Amino acid sequence: MATYFIWKDDYKLGFKEIDEQHEYFVSLLNKLYGAIMDFQSQKNLGIILDELAVYAVNHFETEEKYFKDFKFAGAEEHIHEHLMLKEKVLDFKEKFTQDKTKISFELIDFLESWLVDHLDNMDKKYIECFRENGLK
Repeated sequence: MATYFIWKDDYKLGFKEIDEQHEYFVSLLNKLYGAIMDFQSQKNLGIILDELAVYAVNHFETEEKYFKDFKFAGAEEHIHEHLMLKEKVLDFKEKFTQDKTKISFELIDFLESWLVDHLDNMDKKYIECFRENGLK
């Protein structure tokens, strides 16, 4: 499988469950990239897109559970960021399903940029709170 995005240890936050979820997201980006490079059918690309949508919902639920459990002060802003991405992915998925758009490198570039920016500018804000509450 072709590799588009290489996971770096710099992306790790230090929480096993969350780091594994982020790495899985990177694997899905690479899977989508490989499918495009291999000229796989739109049906196969759609299946990967579905995986990305399910991943986003599950991952955000994980983080948001900890926000609530640990009373994370930045939860509202963070949840808003999650909501914006979910809406964008679901909107893209709907357009794709209705054959109004094709999966392209533009989507992969957007998702990669979003992930890197989100890790640096949002997720790192909760590290101290999660550590103080004993998450490992």
